[in-house]
Amino acid sequence: MQNNLPFLKKSLLVALVLTGSFSAFSQEKCGTMQNHKRKLATDKKYAQEVVEYDLMINKWLENQSTQKNQQALPIVIPVVFHVVYKTAGQNISNAQVLSQLTVLNEDYGRTNADTSNTPAAFKPVAANTGIQFCIAQQDENGNPTTGIERRLTTVTSWTTDDAVKFYAQGGLDAWDPTKYLNIWVCNLGSGLLGYGEFPTGTVSNTYGLVIGYFCCGNTGAVSPPYNLGRTSTHEIGHCFNLGHIWGDDGGSCSGSDGVADTPNSASEHYGCPNYPLLDACQTANPGIMFMNYMDYTDDNCMNMFTTGQANRMLAVVNNPPYNALQTSIACVPIILQADDAGLPGITSPTGTFCTGTITPVVVLKNWGTNTLTSATINYKVDNGAVQTFSYIGTLASLDTVSVTLPAITASNGAHTFTSYPTFPNTVNDMNTVNDTMVSNFTVAGGGGQLLPYQEGFETTPFPQNGITLNNPDNATTWARTTVAAKTGAASAFMDDFNYNASGEVDEMILPALDLTSVSNPQLRFQVAYQMYTNPTSNPSYSDTLAVLISTDCGQSWIQLYKKFSTTLTTTTPTFSTNSFDPNSNQWRLEAINLTSYAAVNNAIIKFKHTTDYENQMYIDDINIDTATIFIGVETIDFSNQVIIYPNPANDQVVIRFGEEISASATTISITDQLGREVVAKMNFPSQYTVNISTAALASGTYFIRINAKGKMAYKKLVVQH
Repeated sequence: MQNNLPFLKKSLLVALVLTGSFSAFSQEKCGTMQNHKRKLATDKKYAQEVVEYDLMINKWLENQSTQKNQQALPIVIPVVFHVVYKTAGQNISNAQVLSQLTVLNEDYGRTNADTSNTPAAFKPVAANTGIQFCIAQQDENGNPTTGIERRLTTVTSWTTDDAVKFYAQGGLDAWDPTKYLNIWVCNLGSGLLGYGEFPTGTVSNTYGLVIGYFCCGNTGAVSPPYNLGRTSTHEIGHCFNLGHIWGDDGGSCSGSDGVADTPNSASEHYGCPNYPLLDACQTANPGIMFMNYMDYTDDNCMNMFTTGQANRMLAVVNNPPYNALQTSIACVPIILQADDAGLPGITSPTGTFCTGTITPVVVLKNWGTNTLTSATINYKVDNGAVQTFSYIGTLASLDTVSVTLPAITASNGAHTFTSYPTFPNTVNDMNTVNDTMVSNFTVAGGGGQLLPYQEGFETTPFPQNGITLNNPDNATTWARTTVAAKTGAASAFMDDFNYNASGEVDEMILPALDLTSVSNPQLRFQVAYQMYTNPTSNPSYSDTLAVLISTDCGQSWIQLYKKFSTTLTTTTPTFSTNSFDPNSNQWRLEAINLTSYAAVNNAIIKFKHTTDYENQMYIDDINIDTATIFIGVETIDFSNQVIIYPNPANDQVVIRFGEEISASATTISITDQLGREVVAKMNFPSQYTVNISTAALASGTYFIRINAKGKMAYKKLVVQH
């Protein structure tokens, strides 16, 4: 329609939430706006993300040299169909599913047989979108696939609540939406034909479209007048950021679909009106474009997208995150070799063990076309000698089996375990790309790592130094960032701002530690966190941070610390709708007394994060030591009254005090990273400046401890010779 504003303006979004100003749902054959309204009400970030994404798309379009469709080569999008059925009639044939793919390619390429029905006045803007679709040839695990998966369910009919997109709710889970366009085929209730999901800057695990089994494709169980496959054509338009051509404005002529060459109209149209058709929004010829795929007319009445719509869809598939669909290899057929064994996983060893004697378990897969009857499984710990195990069995093509290997031994500390198969069926492996797997594990038998323990996340890769991650959903998890840090250049963080999930747990697990190696052990760390939601108006949302300890090598856990909402935030105000990147003053030092576990020589501590749609969370300067030594912490009481220079130092360092400290008798000592005192305590009368020789200290990092009448200050010192 003749309006270049984004079709989902922020003001419109707010109005949708507050007034529900859609056409009556009983009149809709497309449930996209129903689904959209539900997401607005249940996902507080969704409204902002849709607006921001739509603004980005419009800016991209404005920056193009022309609004004409100039896609040189078609963009090909891999498609997977998830057929969820309760009755035999709903379990549509492969032929019906594949006929839908043919329809999509014809409609999006404007090779459909009914292009002649496009009125002459609209033919100049009728467009080949430059987008095509292919059926997936390989699944997420690299196995050959037909691109069609099926499930018999107990659910009678489905709604727009996305339940069909989850196996746990009787449906089927999406395949990676950055590699596949997911299409669910099921029995939709309430007279709906289908619904799509608008794109945002974050690809969700519900992204894709849902269509009724009776309107999928143009053969088989299809039912007139929705028997030509145009429901999917319409719903994919929504997935690629197209709105309904009447703007969903309830007949006011004030809405917009964000496309300039689709004439405005008062409302949707059904059946197949006679051309030309006029209304209050279009009072003169050529009138309303009711034959556009984004209207509600019958399948045999639809026949066109416009150039503006094509450009809008191309903006989606040419920009992050959906441009990843272009580079997906999901439509590349898998060519299986005759004899090919692979190792897709290691079950054990992973995590922490209380004993150094461990029984490895690996997953062996037959990638070959021949039945796998034998293979040699090679394995080693760290860079040690390679050991071998002979597998004998009967493993069909593409099947897997867990193989238990002879026990290995490993010393205390962090290790890697590497395994790979060779000689499948006594011949050379014809494909070695899928062979090798590596896991990380820690042995804490007889005692863990001696204290002090310090982690500031300054070096790569992450994780290292015995840290492991638990990421059950294989989605966003703890990562290293240089965007913010309390000290140094890096910290660990959870990207909750872009993590559209609730209740997902991600854990950062420290190596086993010997708490008996110091007196009065204490855990200290820096945290920075800001909420996304105003806790006053909506107190039910908050990410959570917990710290837990295990004294039995991870078999059970005891909670030491748990904070959420305003007790966890470190800013004023406590919330912001912008991504949180803390400055140096937006951190808080946390201290946890570990003296109850001072007799434990193999304690494991983990930071447990639970997401709830909120904002970024950061951790830095993890220190575990005696309660009187705070390695790496610089903001204790009087630290802001202490200046040390030069830093790095060579032969000497100068310590300058503020008035409060200089007026007191002062004790100074210097410790190394292991907590050992390398410069004995020195007592000074009241004075402003102290010079200390560092000539005898080896190059490295040290910590200056200052005690002024019981008031403590700590400073980090680097010595470089």
